[in-house]
Amino acid sequence: MDARELIDAYARGDMDFKGKTLVGIDLSGADLIGANMTQVDLENANLMLAFLTRVKFRQANLSRARLGGANLNQADLSAAMLRDADLHGASLQGADLRSANMTLADLLDANLTGADLRNADLSGANLTGACLRGANLRQENRKYATNLRGANLHLADLRGTNLSGADLAYVDLSGANLSEAVLRDANLKGANLKGALLRNANLSDVDLSGSCLESADLTHCRFPRSNLSQANLNHTSAKGADFTEAVLALAQMNDCDLADARFSRADLARVTLRRSVLTKAIMVEAYFGRADLSDADLSEAILERAEISSTTLVNVTLTGATMPDGTIHG
Repeated sequence: MDARELIDAYARGDMDFKGKTLVGIDLSGADLIGANMTQVDLENANLMLAFLTRVKFRQANLSRARLGGANLNQADLSAAMLRDADLHGASLQGADLRSANMTLADLLDANLTGADLRNADLSGANLTGACLRGANLRQENRKYATNLRGANLHLADLRGTNLSGADLAYVDLSGANLSEAVLRDANLKGANLKGALLRNANLSDVDLSGSCLESADLTHCRFPRSNLSQANLNHTSAKGADFTEAVLALAQMNDCDLADARFSRADLARVTLRRSVLTKAIMVEAYFGRADLSDADLSEAILERAEISSTTLVNVTLTGATMPDGTIHG
């Protein structure tokens, strides 16, 4: 079947093309709204600027297909093969992409608002400037977790996105908006989150070891039990952030605003907090072995039962702070 035959068939009301072989077909700009393309082979097809709203592409082969600017809103792409596909500027709002293979796909400036990406493989994909607001990338099965390893999410809009359990190791999320996102149990080892917005985000039980969070906005962000060892958090704003029982060993946290933050039972061994603001921070039973808090402001902080015996406290402000022995510093 060639492009003319398919378009004519659709015009006659025939919308079922299940299992057809359409390799390399040119359907650019075509109107195929609601068509059934289940298990169709569209490898190397040209679907640029096509109208594909509510099209069923279940288990279809769209490898290396050109879909730039296409309208795929509410399309069913579950278990579809989109490896190395060009989806730049495409609209995939509310699309079903569960278990889709999107490795190396180009999603530059694509709109994935409200899309279902559970268990999808996005490893190596380019999501620069993409909007994933309200998208669901939550892990359904640990063996088949959503894979974004090595993806480019620079400046991506991920507000409110569910990324629980997702593999985001070494991903570029610099400047991305992750406000109110849920990333419980995600892997962000070595990720670049420089300048990212993470206000009110949930990062409990996350691996952020070796990651870069420099200049990020972590206001009221939650990190309970997370691993931030050797992470770079210099110049972050983390007012009211929760680091309860987190591991921050060897992390760099210089020049940070950590007012009202919680560090109870956190491991802060050898952390550097030079010139940081920790006013009214709660650090009950925190471990500061060989940490450097030079020139930090701990006014009215609570350090009850904290271990600070080997901590560098040169020029630290402790006015009104509750010390490890329970006394109030003058």
